This record gives sequence, C-alpha cells and structure tokens, in this order.
Amino acid sequence: MKINTDRCDIAVIGGGILGIATAMRLAQEYPKYKVVVLEKEAGLARHQTGHNSGVIHAGIYYTPGSQKANLCTVGSRMLR
Repeated sequence: MKINTDRCDIAVIGGGILGIATAMRLAQEYPKYKVVVLEKEAGLARHQTGHNSGVIHAGIYYTPGSQKANLCTVGSRMLR
C-alpha cells in the first residue's frame, strides 16, 4: 500500500511484529500524532517474523526463575 508519508510525527522502521506492535502502541498512547511504519519490502513480516514457527512459548526451555523464563511466562499470560 502506498500512502502519502511526506509528513509524520513518528516513524517506526520495520514492518515485523515488533515494528507493528510498537507503532500500534504509539498510536494508542499518542492519538494526536501521525504514526507511520516504514518497510522496505512489499508486505509486512517478510523477514524474521514471517519465518519463525509461529509459536509463543511459555519459557519451559529456560532455567526456572530466570529472567528469560519469567518474561516468557508474563508475556504468555498477557496474550490470554
């Protein structure tokens, strides 16, 4: 999709999951600002995001109580 992006308040570089999530949150937090996502490919999620297995894990592969395990567990709960 080609839109006029000559002027914007916030530009997010990259149309992967993190770029889109960041842009969405910025748009929610700052509704008066124009937020755009700049992506070099013809579509979104064409690189790492599009090539993963699509699984959001619950941290079972990390040492119990470690920061990675805790963050995975918190993130998993947030998605429910």
